[in-house]
Amino acid sequence: MSLASGQSLQPTALLALDFTNYIVANFSADESVVDRAARVISRARSAGVRVIHVAPETMRDDIHSAVAPLDGEAVLGKKTIGAFATTNLDALLQADGIRQIIVTGVATSGTVLSTARWGFDVGYDVIICSDACSDQPSAHAALIDPKVHADSWLGLWRIATVVPAEQIQVLYPS
Repeated sequence: MSLASGQSLQPTALLALDFTNYIVANFSADESVVDRAARVISRARSAGVRVIHVAPETMRDDIHSAVAPLDGEAVLGKKTIGAFATTNLDALLQADGIRQIIVTGVATSGTVLSTARWGFDVGYDVIICSDACSDQPSAHAALIDPKVHADSWLGLWRIATVVPAEQIQVLYPS
């Protein structure tokens, strides 16, 4: 059973979570995730999808240069693992009429999981961009691959559409 509702072309924002130099270097099993995230962010910008960066409050000025915010893109500082609890993220999304979020980030078992669950719980359609997230391989696989723990409620596929970037429809409008 899955509660995820799938993708739509409704107003969408891409969340770039914890792509700081320190976090990418120390908590990602594959530092090339930042390059994949940069391509996804570029694609989102080209498609007119709002990009919002979220990082620990003390690391807001340490966002990796490959995914650096453009002028006008929000950079939120958080004090908890997820992006919603200690930021105005929900208010920003609601003000723009956004009902769908694409989640990217490091680490899958930390900020990605926490943000996706909170977003789902408050009514957003959630898409996990699986190739723009990273963690230790076993943790990442347990969260994005339903074959790893098919009967578990741990997996993000229960609450989100989990796909690689090229399968996210809103990034490739006709």
